Amino acid sequence: MKVNYNRDPLLHEDRVDVSYREESEQIEIIRNFFSSLQSIMGKKDDEVRVLHPGSIYYLEMVDRKLFAYQMKDVYQLDYSMKHFLDCFGANGFVQISKNMIVNLYRVRQVKTDLNMRLKLVMDNDEMLILNRTYKKTFLDALYHIQEVYHENHQ
Repeated sequence: MKVNYNRDPLLHEDRVDVSYREESEQIEIIRNFFSSLQSIMGKKDDEVRVLHPGSIYYLEMVDRKLFAYQMKDVYQLDYSMKHFLDCFGANGFVQISKNMIVNLYRVRQVKTDLNMRLKLVMDNDEMLILNRTYKKTFLDALYHIQEVYHENHQ
């Protein structure tokens, strides 16, 4: 494996690009390493835990507090919805209602519902309602992820 380091003072943000011919164990290790750099601190009872964005199914704002829902656990985060989306929107998070954000990678099925709304069935079998105001943004993000997936797996 060849590694190149390039210093560019004109960059607005540091960037790491990984190019590979095939998915391999080394590439998976590199992917996991960089994913681990983006962690979130979550509170539950008197405990603080490091959460990885991919482990979050959805987030909900309740009484001005943001909660992250995993498979079985719920943690309070010190983020506003806007700040969370600014930080992690590129990781597949998209707003689906005034008080809810969903992880697109954790949506198993999309079903039609009344009044042009959509029901999202999550990997943990929970069902969320996509408000029609956010429908276009959600579908655009979903199609973008599918395009990227197909580009990388051809």
